[in-house]
Parts: sequence; structure tokens; C-alpha cells
Amino acid sequence: MSGMSRLAAELDDLGGADITGALEELPVRSFVVDGEGVVRWQNAASLAAIGDWAGRKWYEVVSENQTQELEAVVRRIICSGDPAELTFDVRESGGVTVPREISAAPLREGGAVVGLFGVSVPVRSQGAQPPPEGSRLTRRQLEVLQLLAEGKSTQQIADELVLSKTTVRNHIAHVLANLGAHTRVQAVIAAIKAGLVRLPPPEDR
Repeated sequence: MSGMSRLAAELDDLGGADITGALEELPVRSFVVDGEGVVRWQNAASLAAIGDWAGRKWYEVVSENQTQELEAVVRRIICSGDPAELTFDVRESGGVTVPREISAAPLREGGAVVGLFGVSVPVRSQGAQPPPEGSRLTRRQLEVLQLLAEGKSTQQIADELVLSKTTVRNHIAHVLANLGAHTRVQAVIAAIKAGLVRLPPPEDR
């Protein structure tokens, strides 16, 4: 029995409990986006933090220099059906942008992906420095890039950052695209030249 089937069975065993009410009251920001990237639903926590975005493109909720990247992530989730974890600078209702970690999973109807459900939480502090001024990379992508420069494998990066290997590969793909690189080695070389990473001391390599 799949995870969703087990969930449905447990809810049915509880007298047909409605999970939507629980999602509405969840203190974690939650949202639903359709296949066109339009916000269809937000819970109370999301509404209070960023205002009502229903009917608007989800891409617009992030800082302007990350709009295309978020749009690409949504398209990839819709096309591949794979969940994703990412970090973006989100526009709050007060006009400021704040880094948030977003976890999104596809919503299916009859086997086809018709949208995505996501939650947003504050970025966990891991001592990461903010992106340099003018950088198109997010904090999470810089963390992945730093670990690449240290010679870490995809699995090692996933273990260290507590991410799935698929998510790490997504971050690496964004890093390569943003740096105009075709390989990980080229990306690390470009990052070193740009001062985006710190090489470990020789005795640690």
C-alpha cells in the first residue's frame, strides 16, 4: 500500500477526517499552485506573511533576479513529477525579502501532474554567508557549490545538507547554468575566480 493510500485509510478509520482543515490551521506557510504556476490556495499562515496571492503567478513572490529560476523549478516539477527543495528570497507583506526554504511536491489527478503543493519555512542557520552582491545564486546553491569545491560527491552533499540526491542534482544544475559551466569542475573553477567559494587548506584536501 502506498503512503497516500495508507493516509487515506487512516483518515477513513478516523471517521473520514478532513485534512484540509488541518492544513488551513497549520502554522507553517502552505500553498497550492496550478500547472500554469498560478497560486490557487494559501493557508492562514501564508496569507498573514505575504498577503493574498490567489490568481497571481507564484514566480512573482520571489525577488526579481530569481523569477526565471523559480519558473523553471515549477516547470520541472510539473514535467518530471519529482518533488523539490529549494531556497529563495521571498517578498514579505512589508516589502522586504527574506530567504525561505521551500519544499514542493506534485499534485496528481488521474496520474497526471496538475499542480504542486508546497510549504515554506525559515532558512536554517548553518553559518552560511549571504550571497555576494550581484550574485544570482541562492544561499543553498552557494552551500552546494562550496561542497563541490571541497570535492564532495552528490551523496555526500545530500547527507551533509539533509537533502535528497534529486534536490542536490537540481541545485547543481542551477549552479552550472548560472555560472555558464558544462561540468562541475568548470563550475568550481568559475566560482574560485569569482570569489564565491573558499578552498580548504592543502592539508585538508
